Amino acid sequence: MNTLVGFSLTVGIGSTLLLDLWSFLLYKVGGITPTNWGIVGRWLWGLRQGQWVAIQSAYPPITLVEKVSGWLFHYWVGVVYAVLLALVWGDSFIGSPTLLPTFYSGFLVSSLAGLTLFMPAMGAGFCGRKIPNQAKALCLMLIAHSLFALGQYIFALVYACS
Repeated sequence: MNTLVGFSLTVGIGSTLLLDLWSFLLYKVGGITPTNWGIVGRWLWGLRQGQWVAIQSAYPPITLVEKVSGWLFHYWVGVVYAVLLALVWGDSFIGSPTLLPTFYSGFLVSSLAGLTLFMPAMGAGFCGRKIPNQAKALCLMLIAHSLFALGQYIFALVYACS
């Protein structure tokens, strides 16, 4: 398999899966509701009609197509971050990963994208200013993105050792 493709799939899917496991643990232990990927799917489908902000209404109910689209998008974004990581840092990183590039990609860039693009698109406003407990939400997001970056590093090491 092509090095870029293998690396990107391993790192992107692995780190996104780690993020989802963290989200699942927070839900089971702390009752913190995870991201509704069905709403993300609804947003994606709404973009075709020029709806730049997700409709958060429960009616009509989220469809299976919206749920699947949202989940696929979530993992696709994880793979795209891995592609960018490989393209920016090159073959030397793929062969011998270091932590700093994953901090830039998995934490810094993904957090900024979440705060300035994803949150507004989901109706939460710039940097989540419309979220009732903004400080808590931002703290949880930063922790999650730290784990995503760590996951990128771990799965880059797994790929380099395979």
